[in-house]
Amino acid sequence: MRKTSGVSLMLLIFLSLCLITFSLLSLSGATADETLSQKSADRTTQYYAAVTSANEIISRIDAALAGYLKKAETADDPKSSYINQCASISALVSEAEWNSDALSITFSVPITENQVICVSLHPEYPDRTEDTLFHITSFETVNTGEWTPDKSENLYQPG
Repeated sequence: MRKTSGVSLMLLIFLSLCLITFSLLSLSGATADETLSQKSADRTTQYYAAVTSANEIISRIDAALAGYLKKAETADDPKSSYINQCASISALVSEAEWNSDALSITFSVPITENQVICVSLHPEYPDRTEDTLFHITSFETVNTGEWTPDKSENLYQPG
């Protein structure tokens, strides 16, 4: 009988273990990528649902402002009558609030428990029939939750 050193068998076992290890690492990475992609898709869906809600509220505000404009046209001073009527926007659009200092309409729409979309509109009396009734002065995502940093560890201690 011929005695062999078994180098080829050891090499085959080593290569098989390497292939199994790399395949498990690839599977782990793919699972992490899938989880991250799902979270990103969910976050994007929540954001655009909130944007859609904000646009619907803006549409309702626009309709209310159009009604205010029709009422203001019969007044002695239509421009000031229009702005004065805007102060009662909360009666028609419950989400909206009138800011008397800035003469603006504001509202917010939740995205998640820690984020909202804040919108601010400035109503303007139109000079021409094709002018808009308001200008959007702010449409931004705001973090409402408190940020807490990760616990820091002092890993390096110079001697």
